[in-house]
Amino acid sequence: MRLLVVNPNTSAGVTRAIGRAARAAAGPDDVVEAVSAPFGPALIVTEADAAQAERAVLACVEARAADVDRIVLASFGDTAIDAVRARVPVPVVGIARAAFLAAMAAGERFSIVSFGPEVEPSLRAIVARYGLTSRLASLRVLEGARWEDPAEIATRLVEPLADLCARTEADGCDAIVLGGGPLAGLAPAIAPRLRVPLIDGVVAAVALQRALVAPRRAPPPPA
Repeated sequence: MRLLVVNPNTSAGVTRAIGRAARAAAGPDDVVEAVSAPFGPALIVTEADAAQAERAVLACVEARAADVDRIVLASFGDTAIDAVRARVPVPVVGIARAAFLAAMAAGERFSIVSFGPEVEPSLRAIVARYGLTSRLASLRVLEGARWEDPAEIATRLVEPLADLCARTEADGCDAIVLGGGPLAGLAPAIAPRLRVPLIDGVVAAVALQRALVAPRRAPPPPA
């Protein structure tokens, strides 16, 4: 499988972390290319950020889709997923929906843990988009965390996130989802401290792509 993993933000450090997580989940014969959006925000927070990131994702995918078998969109808004699916002839998976599917495989209700209150509205929106609000036990975010580059989130906030995940277990969830591309690769450091499964969206998306047995679709008609 030739897998393109697109980070819809421009942080090279986040893209490297996403790439490491994707390669760890891939098979021995899979080829994983992780790339950043060619322009746009370093972190997607606002609707304006999301709109700019969507344009960047489309530009990135259209330049590379002919050379890959599968695509993963590695933002927790599943940025541009409908538009990308309409333009490319290969299966496209977003990390949010993949994470939710993995969490629901573990039980009826899941929680989300993320790195700051600025992303809480978008996290609730993606849960609602997929019709899963009734399955969300809780959404907890760190308060007061600071960073210069989103890539620092994964290195600076491991312990606070681990503590928050441990407290989240009391919310009655059957699994916990790490909400956000900058948290890619953190699950192995936190999961051993928990009693419920911890879901990394990048890992879940790669696993789902490996599970799909889908023929290459015919190219979509010209717009």
